[in-house]
Amino acid sequence: MSPGQETVRWLNFKLPVQLVSLSINKKPYQGASRVGELTETGIGIMVPAKLRRLDVAHIEFTLPSSAEVQKVTAVLRTATGFRYWFEFDGLKPKQKELIQKAIGAAVTSAGR
Repeated sequence: MSPGQETVRWLNFKLPVQLVSLSINKKPYQGASRVGELTETGIGIMVPAKLRRLDVAHIEFTLPSSAEVQKVTAVLRTATGFRYWFEFDGLKPKQKELIQKAIGAAVTSAGR
């Protein structure tokens, strides 16, 4: 695998999750960012900024086929370059259910 291919593959995410807003340690992030992965336990985001492990993020995003904005708090757990994995903190059962349904629908449509 050549340099950069791993990032391209990571960003080739089949679930169109749209970031509405992102704040890190209560400071709004104004730059470009993109979701690279989503599970019911966390979210992977490409953020061209230097973040630190255990930074706290307030993330707002929408799931496919939904205008409802999901507002979550998450803690930065791992980083590879500008690819960050945030673990959800206090995800509501309804939010977890919506995320699971969106992921299940994406997996089902990809398998066709």
